[in-house]
Amino acid sequence: MTSPRILILDNSPRHLGAAWFGKWFRQLECQVSARHFQSLSRLAAPDKFDALVITGSPASATEDQPWILKELELIEQADRREMPVLGVCFGSQLLARAYYGKAAIRRSQQAEFGWHWVSRSGEGDLLFEGVPDQFTSFQFHVEGVLAQPGMRVLATSNPVSVQAFRVDSKPVWGIQFHFEVTPRAGRNLLRKTRHVYEPYGLRYEELAAEAQPTEAAPLLFQNFVKALDR
Repeated sequence: MTSPRILILDNSPRHLGAAWFGKWFRQLECQVSARHFQSLSRLAAPDKFDALVITGSPASATEDQPWILKELELIEQADRREMPVLGVCFGSQLLARAYYGKAAIRRSQQAEFGWHWVSRSGEGDLLFEGVPDQFTSFQFHVEGVLAQPGMRVLATSNPVSVQAFRVDSKPVWGIQFHFEVTPRAGRNLLRKTRHVYEPYGLRYEELAAEAQPTEAAPLLFQNFVKALDR
């Protein structure tokens, strides 16, 4: 496949998702189109694209806001076309809702902010080919996904039982951790969102000091693009 066409559903208030994901996919010579959640009413069916990517959001995937319901419709359309879909953080939770219902989403037993360890579950999957058994990645969430029948759990962490999953044998993956976030982007986000994590007793200086690249990020992006040609 030449120049895969990626549609990014950007759910961040400041259009960060399009910038973060777009940079990675363009480096892999993909054609990238982004739609902000505020303009989804004008979005046609995703039949002109090869893959759908759903970004993070401060919203809860259990809400029934019009734009969330629209994205659920797009997920259903992508499923009918057997289109590869990648959801990250809120995006992964929305995929869990689409395939398993709202009961698959819960408030995390331990909110994660900053850089944390992630471990592969041991189950093989093309998205994680070549990825180290353990690596660190940026995290920013207070909700998570519960394992469900038909869900293949691909990665976990100590406080979070589902850090990555695949919907059965479908080309549909949810990833809780923000592998798209670079150290600089993570520090910038943390600097502007102190009100979110300071109630948990966390401080910017301590979180920012742990910033580091996600070793698995290049492979995860490359593997997803490879999956579009299978």
